[in-house]
Amino acid sequence: MIQRLVLAVAVTTALIGATTPALSTARADAADGTMERQLDELAAELETLIDTDDATPAGDAQRVVEIRLPARTHTSAGVDHLRFRERAGVGVATWRVKSRERTERLVDIPIRPPAPAGRLEEPGPHRLVFVLTRSGGRRVLTVHRFKSEAAARGGHA
Repeated sequence: MIQRLVLAVAVTTALIGATTPALSTARADAADGTMERQLDELAAELETLIDTDDATPAGDAQRVVEIRLPARTHTSAGVDHLRFRERAGVGVATWRVKSRERTERLVDIPIRPPAPAGRLEEPGPHRLVFVLTRSGGRRVLTVHRFKSEAAARGGHA
């Protein structure tokens, strides 16, 4: 009887040990996939903004979007942070899932957050405002957190 119990515990431990890395990878892939889908949609929305609206110093052209950072669950590894920035003259989004950092190109013009620490870290939905402006003769997208309808109508969120 004791031998069967020891054998059952050994087999269970081996199965858990063999499946844990695969589950961890699947959870990270699920979080990455969620972010990639959302950022592909965001890139299309921003391209439309750039192609159809004029960049003005006042920032009249803008889009309000919602990005949802996946939380850490049994099926998703969760996203540690998401940030928008400029890299080599183009706008990119960078996020981290577990120890993997990923970057995706969004638009062919710079994206500038309002502060160096412009990172989203809390899981769940985040409403953002992307404003197309002209600065120093260049078109630039700035990104702000959405604060209120009144602030959005006023030109800045």
